[in-house]
Amino acid sequence: MSAQPVLLRRTTSNVPPSEPGAPSAVVPQQAPGSGGKADFIPIADEDPGDWDPSASKHKRKISDLPHEAEYNRASVKTSLELISDEEEGGNMDDCASHVSNSEFSDFPPFDGGSGGGGGSRGVGAYWIAAIRHSLSTSRGVAGLALLAMAIAFVVSRSAVSSPSSSSSSMVINSPLSSKPNPDSKDVTYGEFHEETVGAPMEHYAIKYNNILFYDSPDKMKRMLSKGPKLYDETVGGGLHLFEDVCLTNNVEQLRYRPQDTALRGLIYFTGEYDDNPRRCVPCSNVEPLGDWDADEQHSPVEAGVVGHRCGMPGLHAMFASSVGDWTDCIMEDGNARLMEERHQTQAPLNVTTIHFFQKPTFLLQFNALDMEKSLFDMLLTYLPHWQTFMEGAEDNKDGFPFDGVISHSLEGCLSHSHNWFCEVLHQMSAFGHAKEIPWENDENTLYCYTELFYNQVGYQRDLDHEGLVTKETFLEFRELLFRKLGLPRRPTLEDRLADAEVEKMYPEAKRTKTADEDLDEADVGDDTKIIFYDNKLGDNTARGLEKYQNIKFVTVTQNFADMTVAQQAKKFNEADAIIMAHGKYMANAIFSVDGTSFVEVGCKVESLIGNPRFMDLIGGKYFSVQRCNKKKNMEDESATLCVICKEEGGDMDFTMTPEAFEQLIDAVVAGL
Repeated sequence: MSAQPVLLRRTTSNVPPSEPGAPSAVVPQQAPGSGGKADFIPIADEDPGDWDPSASKHKRKISDLPHEAEYNRASVKTSLELISDEEEGGNMDDCASHVSNSEFSDFPPFDGGSGGGGGSRGVGAYWIAAIRHSLSTSRGVAGLALLAMAIAFVVSRSAVSSPSSSSSSMVINSPLSSKPNPDSKDVTYGEFHEETVGAPMEHYAIKYNNILFYDSPDKMKRMLSKGPKLYDETVGGGLHLFEDVCLTNNVEQLRYRPQDTALRGLIYFTGEYDDNPRRCVPCSNVEPLGDWDADEQHSPVEAGVVGHRCGMPGLHAMFASSVGDWTDCIMEDGNARLMEERHQTQAPLNVTTIHFFQKPTFLLQFNALDMEKSLFDMLLTYLPHWQTFMEGAEDNKDGFPFDGVISHSLEGCLSHSHNWFCEVLHQMSAFGHAKEIPWENDENTLYCYTELFYNQVGYQRDLDHEGLVTKETFLEFRELLFRKLGLPRRPTLEDRLADAEVEKMYPEAKRTKTADEDLDEADVGDDTKIIFYDNKLGDNTARGLEKYQNIKFVTVTQNFADMTVAQQAKKFNEADAIIMAHGKYMANAIFSVDGTSFVEVGCKVESLIGNPRFMDLIGGKYFSVQRCNKKKNMEDESATLCVICKEEGGDMDFTMTPEAFEQLIDAVVAGL
């Protein structure tokens, strides 16, 4: 059984009935929110004209509203009573009766078959009246809307049809006839006209994990770089902030000596050098760089060749107005040849994809081939800022202002690398909760950043910025490493004396050799220990001297490169004096206790550890033994604290006489 349609009809009106004897009803007040008097519709319960209301079969309650009265549509109440089929039929008759007796009654009636002008006029009048009446009902409006949609569909189908040969000679191809844009990410097909619409320009960038990915330099918006500016002037210099810049890699940094992994190219976007054809060429890789704003005075020759400032230590500046402009500039023959001559060939050369990081990122830049340089060039600059960030942690959030760390110096430095310097950074939680960003070894991908934190390489190499790294800051850093690595001796003498008092009160707490430890017999005990790291500096001669019977000598025969960071740290922590050939492993001095003596031996010793300011930070003593003076004869040379170097050998090819060795031990013991 099919459902019956439900029609609503007016049943009541809030318009008060006219008073007996009153000539006409008063127009009711507008209902709230009715929108004014625009919807007043005349209603009559009886028609004094030719139309006889009794002929209508539409049953409607009489509202006592005179013919001339108007009512407000918003005041009408409705009923949900069903209207029967008879009433519906009567309503249609009512419509026909209304049309025949409407304001168009002066037109000749439509007789359906009469011809001539009178018939045409009757047809027009009829349809005009029907349309006007339809506009006054919801059904009529819906019908007219469907009719309009049908007409629009027919017209649109005609518009996309093929043009005839007799039409204009211009041929307009359909979008589907052309090859779709392969770079388009979203293709939308029109509902009727079958038009292929490419995605807007901003939709070419796919955002994932706060990174925008562009598959073409032309689709990336132009940027305007800012910086560098000091991040926190109250702490000190060294840490800078750049905005809207890109980084490149120097592909020749490992081909020439000295080898270094701490060189980067910085693309700085500005219109300052638009007229300079060599704006994208970095300065020479040979000369050292000064401050960002002082390069033209620091290196006037290079600045004159390329016509722009050179950058700052660790970052060679290149300038462009956009990524596409930089790509076009470096591909020019003259610029590519100039970059090769200066050992400054950059990667990527042909940029096809761009990773644009939206969150603040820290650029971790250091020389992964030299642990001593990593310590002085990067960490000593960063330490005071690290301490400020650690102290600023609150509400389970660290105080670090960046969310990611990226390092092109060594892949996976914070995640899986066993590099000595990376292990130190990991143990000290150098970057809080910031995650390391993996980078693709792709010659076509360019990395750009909205905010880039740059810890200037070499800013504190000589510790000449006094007050930047205090003894208290460095002690906090060392104590943290001692705890994380489980080193047996604490850094300061006061702490060791306190531990000794505890061991006297609780002898069972004294540390002894365990089955899991691979320690020499001399590694455990209270006697003074001198450790040699080199077979040339063996302890056999020292052990044969009676005056050294109370001192334990230990020769480390295992290569430090085969030890873990914890094992290296433990060797240095247990020693009271360390004598070793000059080299990068002296960086383990940060794990030594206060009062330790350090001796480096070699034909030529250029050490960062021997800086008196650094020795003051760790409370240590340092001296070096180098090549003997050729002007002295062999007799004087044997009594002089020096080494004999071979003419054809390197800095590590030397020997030491027994007299010189005994003199060395005497000097070390005197300093303990």
